[in-house]
Amino acid sequence: MFRPFTRYTRYFTSLFYSDLESDLDQAEIESSPESYFAGAVFSATVVFLILLTILIGLVAVAKPAMMTPFNLAIIFVVCVLITIMVYFYAMFFPNWKAKQRAAKLEKDLLFAIRHLTVQTNAGVPLFAAMVSVAEERGQLGYGAVSEEFGRIVKEVEGGSDLSDALENSSTRVKSKYYERIMWQLANSNRAGVPVNEALSSLLDYLSDEQRISLRKYGAELNPLALMYLLVTIIGPTLGLVFLMIASTLIFLPASNYLLDAIIAVVLVVQIFFLGLVQSRRPTMAM
Repeated sequence: MFRPFTRYTRYFTSLFYSDLESDLDQAEIESSPESYFAGAVFSATVVFLILLTILIGLVAVAKPAMMTPFNLAIIFVVCVLITIMVYFYAMFFPNWKAKQRAAKLEKDLLFAIRHLTVQTNAGVPLFAAMVSVAEERGQLGYGAVSEEFGRIVKEVEGGSDLSDALENSSTRVKSKYYERIMWQLANSNRAGVPVNEALSSLLDYLSDEQRISLRKYGAELNPLALMYLLVTIIGPTLGLVFLMIASTLIFLPASNYLLDAIIAVVLVVQIFFLGLVQSRRPTMAM
């Protein structure tokens, strides 16, 4: 659909969005960087034209007297700002989706490595142990790790070398932990080193990283909790008390709309803090 347009976007994407191709692969979006960029520009342009038409039409029908150059300029600027937001959302969506997929995988990664370690310590070959992890699906399985291991198993059964399949898998997930584990396993398998020793060291590495992440998360919660109290509880409370005292001395045009606005702002700030705390939470589980 965007083939004529993509001829002019190849240079632009390579210059400003050099990581877009890997983000698309890691987000499992089947599209080339040029086609995706062209689609994002096309979608943003369509949004701009639709918004501009709707807003001008509403103003022209509801209040024709407001069809002044100044108001039209305001409508145009608003449409441009919304269009820019739509464009940047579309361009950063693959990166966000790739990080979300990596977070889902890291949630069960430690348990899956423990499974591999137990299997290989018992004398089970690495490939058979990975098949065992891939078959652990459902509620009691390893989630995204089982799905990714299933893709590795299919590649090997299709004729690929296990080390090459492990290296390919490391590039499909935007996780430094998973990438290091797959590269370590691939190098150990290619060099003929006992894999159970590499898995034991990787298990210790993941456990240490998890403890560090938990300590860092706990340290970050203290200032966040203090800021939350100041912004959402202490600040609004003191502000309302100040308004009540000031209204007894001087005339203040306070109304229910002001109280509704304060409640709305506090609600938005609380949602922001909840999202911030959730985003800081470590993805790997003990």
